[in-house]
This record gives sequence, structure tokens and C-alpha cells, in this order.
Amino acid sequence: LLVVTLFGILTPEEAFSGFSNTAVLTIAGLLAITAGLRITGVLDWAGHQLLGTATTEKQALFRISAVTTLASAFLLNTAVVAMMMPVVVSWCRRRGISPSRLLLPVSYLAILGGVCTLIGTSTTLVVNGELQHLAQIGSTAQGVNPFTMFELAAIGVPCAGIGILYMLTVAPKLL
Repeated sequence: LLVVTLFGILTPEEAFSGFSNTAVLTIAGLLAITAGLRITGVLDWAGHQLLGTATTEKQALFRISAVTTLASAFLLNTAVVAMMMPVVVSWCRRRGISPSRLLLPVSYLAILGGVCTLIGTSTTLVVNGELQHLAQIGSTAQGVNPFTMFELAAIGVPCAGIGILYMLTVAPKLL
């Protein structure tokens, strides 16, 4: 952004206009919530509640699947992965299991959960912000409307369900 502004490709007003986009502000807010959960110790407590009594990799993956997918539907999926990483790595180290056997599924499950709602991924937030902008300027394209919160769920929820089944059955054999 700095380079294109310095070379005159964008004016300073154009360069900074993106920071007023609701999508960018929403993403920043979701990351701030995640940081607050980490600092206050809520994540450590939640991790203990989630994986505290799990003794096998399969049990841990089963517990992580539902929580990660559901959380990433309502929190930014990147933030969910950031929250789950220390929990998973700590549990794996105590059990002598390679963290990659659970971290890779966590990443994919967060992506799958993120596509279930408008706020699950930064991509849908940015696209929706552009759709809102087009609606505000009176775009002549018919059918150009911002997304509703659960509009993506019709496709996202079945994909997430299939993805969870895959992560619980096939993925452990491949990893």
C-alpha cells in the first residue's frame, strides 16, 4: 500500500479508504476478541475442558472437530486456528504425538466452518463489503445484494459435515 501510494498509483485518500471498510473493521474486531480470550486465560481453560480427559488422538480429533467447526462459523477462522494451536500443541506434547496430526485437521475444519456464515472468513467479509458498497452507489447490476448472515449455510453446512466425516475417517490414515 505504501509503495503504490508513493509512486502515485493511488492517492492517499484512496489508499486509506479501505480502512473504513466494514469488513476490515469487523476482521480487526474479531482478532481483538481472540486476543482478549487468549490473554485472559479463557483459551487455556477451554482447552483443558475440551481435551483434558482425551487420551487418544482419535478422541482428541473428535472433540476438536465439532468445536473448531462451530467456533469458526461465528469467529474468524484464522482466529480460531490461532486459538486452537497452543491448546493442540500442548496436548500433543504431553501425549508424545506429532502436533501436525491434529493441527492440519484443525486448519481444514476451521476453513469448513468458516464458510457456513458471513463472518466466518475474511474473504466473505471483504466480498460482502464490496457488495454493500455497490448497493450504496446504486449499482445497476440486478441481483447484486449484500449477503445475509446465514445465506452461505445452505452450501457451507453440508460441506462442513462431509469435511468433518472425512477428517474423522480418512484423514488420520493419510496423516
